[in-house]
Amino acid sequence: MKNFPRNQVTHYDTFDAFMEGIEKEFGDRPAISWFLRNKTEMCRSFRETAEDVRQLKEALYHRGLAGKNIALVGENSYDWIITYLAVAASGGIAVCIDAEQADDSIWQMMQMAEAEAVFASDVCLPICESIPEGKERIRLFAMLGEQKGSSALTCRSLREEGRALLADGKQPWRCMDIEARQTAAIVFTSGTTSASKPVMLSHQAILHNASDSSVYVFAEQRVFSSLPFYHTYGMTCAVLATMVRGAQLIINGDLKTVMRDLHLAHADSMLTVPLMIEAIHNQLWLNAEKEGKADGLRRLLKIHKILRRVGIHKRSKILDEIREKCVGSLHIIICGGAHLSREIAEEFLLLGILVLQGYGITECSPLVAVNSNYSYDMDSVGYVLPCCEVKIVDEEIWVRGKSVMNGYYKAPELTAEVMEGEWFRTGDLGHLSREGFLYITGRKKNLIVFKNGKKVSPEKLEEKISVIPLVKDVLVYGAASGASADDVKLAASIYPDPERAKGLSSYEILEQLQAEINSINEHLPIYQQIQMVNIREQEFSKTASKKIKRHMV
Repeated sequence: MKNFPRNQVTHYDTFDAFMEGIEKEFGDRPAISWFLRNKTEMCRSFRETAEDVRQLKEALYHRGLAGKNIALVGENSYDWIITYLAVAASGGIAVCIDAEQADDSIWQMMQMAEAEAVFASDVCLPICESIPEGKERIRLFAMLGEQKGSSALTCRSLREEGRALLADGKQPWRCMDIEARQTAAIVFTSGTTSASKPVMLSHQAILHNASDSSVYVFAEQRVFSSLPFYHTYGMTCAVLATMVRGAQLIINGDLKTVMRDLHLAHADSMLTVPLMIEAIHNQLWLNAEKEGKADGLRRLLKIHKILRRVGIHKRSKILDEIREKCVGSLHIIICGGAHLSREIAEEFLLLGILVLQGYGITECSPLVAVNSNYSYDMDSVGYVLPCCEVKIVDEEIWVRGKSVMNGYYKAPELTAEVMEGEWFRTGDLGHLSREGFLYITGRKKNLIVFKNGKKVSPEKLEEKISVIPLVKDVLVYGAASGASADDVKLAASIYPDPERAKGLSSYEILEQLQAEINSINEHLPIYQQIQMVNIREQEFSKTASKKIKRHMV
């Protein structure tokens, strides 16, 4: 069990110590890069990043905002990272808000977290400034990034203000009383099964989780990520986990340029969600079909799959060329947020891309388990991190350890509902193998229960249906089929892939999908078979990690 190499990692208990540590250890090494519209790569070293954080921290202190709750609303950017680090290092709380929500949801989260300052992108700043209630509490609105012709206060101008305050050579202000278990960030739950809740994560929880996420995973030195920073998966596992080991993070803030930036980055590793991997996989096969090479690719993959089964790991020049054309130099993907089908993971492996799946939940900072480069199971989410302990209670996964949240902000009754002493009840179902692998079998709240007592996890069926080429998104649910609410049939609501559905009528789409689902049903017991299929005309509403918001369907 776990008899494979492990990375040595450094642990930090506070963000102030984290910034000092990485600056001292990595100095002028490149830390964070991003691309402008003209494809120019911008880069800041660890020393420059630490200096930018110091300057902003000094400005916050000077304005009486050190130690306060400060909201961040906007797309990924270097300024977003700097602001988060400065707020946390000054003893404040970074309130991370999803910028893609409706205006009233953004306002509600700002009020719920009692924000006293707001840093927002140029698009989001007017929305934040128009908050109808509680505006009197907010003492500062600042822009993340720059906008020509705007007189708005910006993150950069605040850093210049801090630089001027430090120009006389005095020691930078430092909050000396930050404790390891002090709350550093408020991150809202994804809201897949209920309304989003404000999760309090401590300095120690976030930073130990970031360090331990690299214990089993041997990622490379150029890491690409488009994961949203307002979600703890993006901030902890992409940003902080990359910085703590001195690697270079290449960030993307615009989904329209993800593939362009990935190729420009010459990245060897990427953190993402299954939806992105599925999109890349789908595009790969669409390109092969358009070029008339799909049948040849299937034969080649089949041959190499057989060779791997007998222990022959032969590289193919053709497959390498296909990989490079699709994802450039990428050869490691860390995937979380939901389960990726084994079929897709195996195809990527044949192309020379190792997909390592993990499992996390916001209340655990987020990562709980992840596979290792040296020991992995494509059906599993990997090994439990050293900072966590897991036990299974009535099939439900319970977690305790340094990564577990401090609770929901000013909601003790909600906290009490999910905590059992030191143990956090995740609501996810799963089991642990003798080898130490953790397996996820479904979500407790999503279980479909039949009147005969049989239970079905819709996630497992969704995984099987999602590999159908014509399917972009799918949600499986229990539909009432009789006079009684207990009379339930399994139904699948499907949003077809627009590219593959071109030129097809609704009847033809349904006919093709029904044929594919019938093939899946043949290998399932009767109670697990999909009996109803309906086609959606609009995409599902999704969370930051691209999971469908089930409670809104």
